[in-house]
Amino acid sequence: MAQVRAFAGRNPDFAVWRWLIAALALVGLLAPATAADPAPPQPAKIAVFLSSDGNHCFTPGITHAIRHFTSRYAERRNERGGIAGRPIELVFYDDFESAQAATDNVKAAIADPAMLAMIGIPSSTRGDVVFKTLGPELKKQAVPFITEISLDTIFRNQPSVFTMASSVRNELEVVRKVIAEGGYQRPVFVGLDDDLYSRALGDGLKETPGDVPLAGTHSAPVMNYQLADDAAEALATAIAAQNPDLVLLAINSAPSATLLGKLAEHGIEPPVFVLLGRIASIARSPKARSYSGTMSQIAREGVPNVYNERLRRWIWRSPERRWVFDDTRNDDAPGWKDRTCDERPDQPPRKVFDAANSRAVGRGTQYRDMLQLVADAARSAPPDADIPALRAYIGETLRSFTEGRHVMKGLWRDWAFTADRTAAEDILILSKQPGSDAIVLAPKQYRRIAGQLLPSTTVYTSIDLISLSRIDTNDRSFDAEFYLSMRSDGNRIGVDNIEFTNAYRSQAGPGRLLTFHEIHDGLASSNFPAGVKLYKVSGKFEFEPNLGAYPFDTQRLSVSFQPANAAEPFLIQPTATASEAGDVDVDGWELKEDYVGSDQDIVPTLGKESERRVVPFYKFNDTWIVSRLAVDYYLRVVIPLAFILLVTYFSVFLPHARFESVMGIQVTALLSSIALYLALPKVDTDQATLSDKIFMMTYAAVSLMIGLSILKDNLYGTRLHQLNWIVAVIQRVVFPVATIGAVLYLLPSTQGEAQNVADRIAALWHSLLG
Repeated sequence: MAQVRAFAGRNPDFAVWRWLIAALALVGLLAPATAADPAPPQPAKIAVFLSSDGNHCFTPGITHAIRHFTSRYAERRNERGGIAGRPIELVFYDDFESAQAATDNVKAAIADPAMLAMIGIPSSTRGDVVFKTLGPELKKQAVPFITEISLDTIFRNQPSVFTMASSVRNELEVVRKVIAEGGYQRPVFVGLDDDLYSRALGDGLKETPGDVPLAGTHSAPVMNYQLADDAAEALATAIAAQNPDLVLLAINSAPSATLLGKLAEHGIEPPVFVLLGRIASIARSPKARSYSGTMSQIAREGVPNVYNERLRRWIWRSPERRWVFDDTRNDDAPGWKDRTCDERPDQPPRKVFDAANSRAVGRGTQYRDMLQLVADAARSAPPDADIPALRAYIGETLRSFTEGRHVMKGLWRDWAFTADRTAAEDILILSKQPGSDAIVLAPKQYRRIAGQLLPSTTVYTSIDLISLSRIDTNDRSFDAEFYLSMRSDGNRIGVDNIEFTNAYRSQAGPGRLLTFHEIHDGLASSNFPAGVKLYKVSGKFEFEPNLGAYPFDTQRLSVSFQPANAAEPFLIQPTATASEAGDVDVDGWELKEDYVGSDQDIVPTLGKESERRVVPFYKFNDTWIVSRLAVDYYLRVVIPLAFILLVTYFSVFLPHARFESVMGIQVTALLSSIALYLALPKVDTDQATLSDKIFMMTYAAVSLMIGLSILKDNLYGTRLHQLNWIVAVIQRVVFPVATIGAVLYLLPSTQGEAQNVADRIAALWHSLLG
């Protein structure tokens, strides 16, 4: 220490440095206290209201789907900064079909000062209790609330409340059109006194002046979704006495089936319009099999036999994500102890596009879209806005999403609201004719344009594929030949009324590369069915290839079409059965699936006084899923590369005196694999294909063997025997094991198919040897 002081005395600069170091150390100690990170922003909470089964026995797949899709969107949104710089925190509530629980849930949500928005409540009956109890507080807090309530009169005085469902008012307007234009004179309504939605339908049909009056109104004594036989008999007797020409049912599916069976026993089988329930469930019931009248209903799940194309594309691009949502048993439910819960019969596992799973995915994606709608509404909010200010900003923005002016493009569909803050969507009508099991769109539909209901035609179509050829992923095109059958009211719609939007455009002129040959004009003077036009269509069409799994890839080949004139729109109703996979030979490919999808385009235009307007435009597509046959690739690439790797592996067993031969073999193997890659036809894609990865793996494996052989030669004759032994083990044991592992990793089943390694080896063996 004395020596340090003496050195410091002789060197003044040392003292300066000593004090400088001490000062820096002090700053380092004080820095965390004086420059602490700012506090993270307060999270923006969003309540999601669920409604599982009231008996608690099973958790429905719909509940799982809503939780899954909303949570995934919140995670991705938080990665991009959340809402107005605040992370999204979802709070899930479940009312288990209890009005009191629903009220308590909403009360707890609006009491939270961090609550930014609320989504859910699917029942008008429970919603009515909530708004009657909490109406003043909901209006005061002004939390943006997107419900599923159909009866918009419940929240008419709540400017911050919306619904993702169509309103009873819009549905009644369509029903009145059906009654008036169908010429019905004695309609009878059957509803439920304890269901607000059903009661609102009956009241709306009774109280409309100028319309056809109801011949009778009845209340069905339904308990636990069942109608007792004696009650159904009394109700059928009362209805039969009124001699109705149309029966309007709003009592759910199972009671409707019981009542229709009793009406059939009375010899009364007028047309039926189901306002609450599903005619598919009614038709499957043994109690209603004797009823032979026409059945209709509002299409709450889209067009039958038509998939949501927007959702299908998402599933196609992300097959590894979760898409199946089963009902799960809730073992903690008291009903399993007191035996009020019943086991369900064994059923096969759900698949992605099963009806029940499709309903779950549909509801889940709708809730996800509502979450996106809230987040998008806050996109331009002031960065320093607090929660009350954000609530007001989001509510004001949501009110601007009005039909014809502003829409939000969601995953499920495009969203906008009416002036009454209900979902702006067309009310479609389904029908089931006597003697037919098919449930399809009714011949006449009604579309809401500028607040008015305008008639629209349904065109029943069938595309029967003849051939697919010249599938060129570089040119992004394919040739298709198919029969097109069309039937419409009055035989008015023909192929001239259809525009094939993805048909290849000619380089020599403005037209598309399409040819049409009319086989039947729809008249009765031939062997073909009357009223059905039949065409043979040939053309070249565009598609968007996905070559990530090339040459074991699967592609979507679509023929897309829409009405040629937006002023004369129509809806497409395809047949119930599509082409079975394997029915059509596709050169070099295997047909896996055929389906029809639909979507909407938004056409921007001008309205009065030059304000911006948007017009929804339906479009449809018939899509074929095809998988490439890779036999040629196996013969030209996989087998030669396998022999190259084998020769490289066998070369390591040559004695050390043949080192030059070993290097010659291995370098030749590397050059051969490079030459083979350069000799292959080039695939036009910006992404690395599976084929590229196979060659990269081969290059790496052979290069590694070359490097290890050189290292082994350098170690020969030295005392590093242990290292020499390790190199030998790597070449002779680790190399083949690692190569086989890489092959199994690079050759998985594509598009999420559940195939194991043995299945792929068997498929390869059969493809090569037959």
